[in-house]
Amino acid sequence: MLWIIIGIILLILIIILFSPVRIYVSYCDKKPGIVLKYLFIKRVLAGGEKKPEKAKKKTRKKTQVKTDTDEKSDKKKSRLIPDSFSGKINFIKNIASTGGRAFRRITKHIKIKDIFIDIQVSCPDACECAVNFGKINILVYNAISYLGNFVKLKKKSINIKCVYNQPESVYNVSFNVRLTPAAAIMTAIAFIFRFLVNNIKMKKEHQECQTA
Repeated sequence: MLWIIIGIILLILIIILFSPVRIYVSYCDKKPGIVLKYLFIKRVLAGGEKKPEKAKKKTRKKTQVKTDTDEKSDKKKSRLIPDSFSGKINFIKNIASTGGRAFRRITKHIKIKDIFIDIQVSCPDACECAVNFGKINILVYNAISYLGNFVKLKKKSINIKCVYNQPESVYNVSFNVRLTPAAAIMTAIAFIFRFLVNNIKMKKEHQECQTA
């Protein structure tokens, strides 16, 4: 019975960690839309009708809890961030170097699928329309090729047209972003571990320089 319960718990954890988080992004007919989906959860972040906000309740306990948490966070920050100017510079360098590695690690696990780009470049002037058509082509294809160096791109559908004697251009773009919570958690753990190790090394080097 115990092994069955452990197996069920492990199965639930695997489903939670390795089920992808999907973000559907679209911009069609001048209307942006962002929808977040994870397992059975669906939330409209942009483009949907917003629910009216609930009336705020005035409670003194919440303000007291906030002040206590703010004081604790300030104490933790003072312990983590060094007081000296050179120590702060090293602290910022540590964040930049560790953050760069974490960014490269997390982008390897991001997948962008079902890329749909439908652009109709229009302008009353034929010469200006042709120039804009060339600029948009260069911008779109260069942006996609540059983005492909960091994340995985799949199922691309790009259609850019040049239409004369139209009042304005039309832009329709949509794509899906996919990332598993397990990849995000592992990246966060690796970032924290490397940051703490590098921070300890920098503190030791700083202390040795002061004593020397």
